[in-house]
Amino acid sequence: GIIPRRHLVVATGSRSRIAKQLGHDLLGPIGEEPSGDPLIDAMKMVPDELRQRGYRWCHTCKIVRPPRASHCRDCDHCVLRFDHHCPFVNNCIGQRNYHFFMGFTTAALLLAAIMLPAILWTYFAP
Repeated sequence: GIIPRRHLVVATGSRSRIAKQLGHDLLGPIGEEPSGDPLIDAMKMVPDELRQRGYRWCHTCKIVRPPRASHCRDCDHCVLRFDHHCPFVNNCIGQRNYHFFMGFTTAALLLAAIMLPAILWTYFAP
């Protein structure tokens, strides 16, 4: 899934609900606001106990992102269990769509396995 940006969490008032779902406070320590300096924010906004477990600060989304989450430069969002951005489906492959991507890949391979012999047979047929 896509992790919402800081301004969306603040605007919708969903900080506690998202913190309950993710298991950590997405916005960092209560009362702290990002300064805009990436180095200072990386130290100030991510508590030491989370940093030791692999949590990092996303400078673009201004959130504390969990391990295995990354910011996709194509979609411009942080994605949980980010694998890659697939240009064929124009979407990030992450936590909630691995099985859909595997289905797409399997269907494409089956189509190629059927069509390639048919094309070669048509081309080389006497």
